[in-house]
Amino acid sequence: MIVRHDSRVSTFYAHLKEFGRGIRNGARVAQGDTVGLVGQTGWATGPHLHYEFRIAGAARNPLAVALPAGTPVARHDMDAFRARAQPLVAQLDLLANSQVAAIE
Repeated sequence: MIVRHDSRVSTFYAHLKEFGRGIRNGARVAQGDTVGLVGQTGWATGPHLHYEFRIAGAARNPLAVALPAGTPVARHDMDAFRARAQPLVAQLDLLANSQVAAIE
């Protein structure tokens, strides 16, 4: 699946199990919409998402691209934001001590 953000920037998602509800060629999506579900297709050895950030059709490292600043969380929404983010951050922290093994 390719999501076009503007005339130059797009994101590419592969190995999806299925598209989100209402997603079809030409559909408009908004921030927060589910565009697809992680799957295991082709030669994939496990469920995962293949993600690419593209500028003018060329893949770029999404961590190295200068993106526009987002709108900060409003002060009156900060407590709710932290309450929602804390369990997700805790899950990510569990991965910090993970070891990955590969068989060749």
